[in-house]
Amino acid sequence: MSDFTRRAALLRGLLLTAMISLLCSSVALADAVVGRGLQPDLRLLIDISGSMKQSDPDNLRGPALELIVRLLPDGARAGVWVFGEEAEVLVPHGEVDAAWRDQARQAVAQIDNSGQRTNIPAALSAATYDIASMNPAYRSSVILLTDGKVDISSSPIRNAKAARALLMDTAPELGAIGIPVHTIALSDDADWSFLRALAASTTGIAEKAKNAGQLTEIFVQSLDMVAPAARVPLAGAEFVIDDSVEEFTALLFHKDSAAALGLIAPSAQVYQPSAQQAGVDWFLSDRFALVTVTAPEPGVWQLQAPRDARVRVTVIADLQLEVDPLPNSMPAQRMAELGIRLRNAGELITDPELLGLFDITVDISGPKGFNSRLDVSGQYAVPETGEYRVKVPGFVEPGRYQLLARVKGETLQRELPMYVEVIGDPSSIAFNTRPLDIPQTSLRGPILSLAAVVFLIAVISWLISRRRRRQRLRLWQQRFEAAQEGQHSPSVGSLKDLEGERSESP
Repeated sequence: MSDFTRRAALLRGLLLTAMISLLCSSVALADAVVGRGLQPDLRLLIDISGSMKQSDPDNLRGPALELIVRLLPDGARAGVWVFGEEAEVLVPHGEVDAAWRDQARQAVAQIDNSGQRTNIPAALSAATYDIASMNPAYRSSVILLTDGKVDISSSPIRNAKAARALLMDTAPELGAIGIPVHTIALSDDADWSFLRALAASTTGIAEKAKNAGQLTEIFVQSLDMVAPAARVPLAGAEFVIDDSVEEFTALLFHKDSAAALGLIAPSAQVYQPSAQQAGVDWFLSDRFALVTVTAPEPGVWQLQAPRDARVRVTVIADLQLEVDPLPNSMPAQRMAELGIRLRNAGELITDPELLGLFDITVDISGPKGFNSRLDVSGQYAVPETGEYRVKVPGFVEPGRYQLLARVKGETLQRELPMYVEVIGDPSSIAFNTRPLDIPQTSLRGPILSLAAVVFLIAVISWLISRRRRRQRLRLWQQRFEAAQEGQHSPSVGSLKDLEGERSESP
């Protein structure tokens, strides 16, 4: 076999291998994006700068983080970084399982206020360490918690330059790739305009906590944007668990830490935090309680909690409601499309008769009392693919909107919340990355223009001065010459007269 033949055969083999690899990757990606939905990948960044001693004196970041760790679904990916002068790994980025949760819960105690600065660019860089090789089967998101502004140096100009580079270069790149950065400001001293611009540039959502007590609820809402979980609706203090539910988790936010809490099963069995009972796990804090029940009894459950408690019950079940969410932020009046699917034991339901048994709706609420309902199962024909493609009209009024997808069958109900920040006027997200005594816009252009004007004025002044000097020199020369001519004639005549007088004398 000639060298040419061997090289041609080798080239064909390499080409065939590449085509097979590309085909497999394409099939896997299509299955992940269209067939199964993307798994969440959360990168959490927590500020540990010294100012947190005032912003979070009770270190509520710890229990809030532990709550997020408990709520993250198995199979997701997550990592936690803390940042001050530099960014450090608190919980390694990896798949969420029992071992990862144990490691994360142990790391909660390491959250302190030892940082000297607030290096937000370093934190984002650390959280996106794998930006060139991210797994396309995951939907990556960043949650950034801080009480300050970009502070990498004692020089305000360096800080402003770093913040501007982050907004002009890093943020658009993350937005283009599809990595939203959800920002949480934990103090009035936080640079809200910067954090809002960072979120908007990456299609994320910005939140402002008035105090550390609000941190947990904001974390949970941020988690709903990153990893939305199916819920069952509440009717007062009651909710229904159907026989497809493998596990449910009830989260209660309350103000009275001494309030009596409990669950009453359909068989009237009572579950309380003080009792260790098989299949029931309680996690308590001063401001919230979390209870997870494995293999729950089907039927109507009741909650024992204060009347003003805010409750949500999420479920893990064979029957799953899947929704391809909208971007977390989008311009006003932009139309969008939702993908809605139902799965049973992981298999996509495509049987038209089975799908026809469910009522599917999307309830939308927003600013200024906006309410609307999309009747999916009534408006759209049952799709052969099993996936409803729902048109969402553009929103006119800027602000926060909630889209609540609901599915209702004869014996079960599910809800899946989503949130969208609608941006109206682009100027509303204008940012200021410099202190008050430093202009917001770049000084390079004005300085160059001013230098050009000064140089031009200097040249003109020099030319005028030079012309005047020459005129004065000519004038002085003319006067000198005229003076010389006037002095020269009388002197000659006097000498001649003097010589004549001398010759006439004896």
